Amino acid sequence: MSSVPPTDPSADPAAVANHRPRLDRATAERFSVDLVRLVKLLKAVRQHAPRVHPAVDTMAYPLLFNLAAEPRRVSALAECIHSDISTTSRQVSSLVGHGLVEKLSDPEDGRAQVVSLSDEGRKLLGAIHHQRTAWFEELLEGWSTEDASTFASHLERFTAALESHHEGANRRPTPATPTTTSRTATAPAPTSSSTSKEN
Repeated sequence: MSSVPPTDPSADPAAVANHRPRLDRATAERFSVDLVRLVKLLKAVRQHAPRVHPAVDTMAYPLLFNLAAEPRRVSALAECIHSDISTTSRQVSSLVGHGLVEKLSDPEDGRAQVVSLSDEGRKLLGAIHHQRTAWFEELLEGWSTEDASTFASHLERFTAALESHHEGANRRPTPATPTTTSRTATAPAPTSSSTSKEN
């Protein structure tokens, strides 16, 4: 009698998914409540935070940070900051007007343009980074280095999971909207018996 070798769950993606630990409902609800509270608090803090540059709104900060590594096209920049192209284009135009970014010819396609930080933009980015770091140092005063490091690791993991979920949702095909076909109700032709009754 031949014995069947045990199946390795790691060989089957579906099996791996089934073996992943699932979050219990109580913890998920706690997460949702605290996360919504956190988002609202961060929005309030952002609205009242002192501006490093008087003409630059804090909403433009993600744009500057995503230009630190390399120049990008507006479309790629919009994707990085999870915004639409029209909004990103307006933000770029404002920053260009203040001399913080500049538009250059794309080295890969001379017909297109990329957005790059100017020297003034890099100085501003450094000042923003310094302000943020000082704020977090003050906020986490009293935390041990170990606790703060553990929290940072969990936060990085959570952010990566959120980004992966968001990208996966964007790749899913949009379900087709069912179209309603107008049908004209046709009354049945009267029979001879029904005609005689009506008359």
